[in-house]
Amino acid sequence: MQKTALILCGLVLAPTAALAGPTCSPSDDKARILSAASPGAVHRNWQGGKQVGYGWSLQVERSAHDAAGIGYYVGDLYDQNGNLATRKVFVIEREWDCGP
Repeated sequence: MQKTALILCGLVLAPTAALAGPTCSPSDDKARILSAASPGAVHRNWQGGKQVGYGWSLQVERSAHDAAGIGYYVGDLYDQNGNLATRKVFVIEREWDCGP
């Protein structure tokens, strides 16, 4: 009975895990938080010199590119305590580390 429940639980949760993208962290303290796929589109909550620290993370949902070929990640931003800080932000790919 327990074995069947464990298998069923794995089958239910497996598709959910497959939908999640990588979790990334800023490569330095100058990483920008954007509202659109444009280097100058600083998100209104992140204007005025606000910066993310190394403990922050981005849960990537998708990638995007602008006309100049700059790559962006789109996803939800979490603070150093793991709390959701800002939904649906854009970040420049080269400013974030997403692991191997």
